Amino acid sequence: MKTLVTIGSMVEKKFTRLFDIVEDLCEEGILDGEEVIAQVGFDNYDAKNFSTFDMAADEEFKRLISQSDLIITHAGTGTVTACLKQRKKVIIFPRMAEFDEHYDDHQLELCELFKKDDYVLCATNKEELIECIGRLEGFLPKEFKSNNSSMNKIIIDFIEQG
Repeated sequence: MKTLVTIGSMVEKKFTRLFDIVEDLCEEGILDGEEVIAQVGFDNYDAKNFSTFDMAADEEFKRLISQSDLIITHAGTGTVTACLKQRKKVIIFPRMAEFDEHYDDHQLELCELFKKDDYVLCATNKEELIECIGRLEGFLPKEFKSNNSSMNKIIIDFIEQG
């Protein structure tokens, strides 16, 4: 299963926790490291069990998505929607403030929004990620239809409540 792991472009906060888990899953045979490629951004992560790249231009990134069977990603709205538009199976692994991966937990909250509408699966730790990978075969994501005005309203309402 070709797997793309992506963490976005945040410079100030590292997300090595996700890469360490992916390393473990490759070592344990849950993921095939030969089939995993990860966008490590500015984390300078030195992977032992999978391929990495720093960043990709938009067209190249879309090509990587199209070639992947699974995308494991942070809860970046642009990344998630780009994957969903290509009808890809997505596991969101949000950056969390608790681990100093972000300034707040908006990614966890966005993950829950996408999950409740059956667009994605979500995991916040190794055990949950293993569970999500185990559910992939039977998981059919709901078709994503871009509706920017509704999405903007959801996000604005969310921000105003927070």
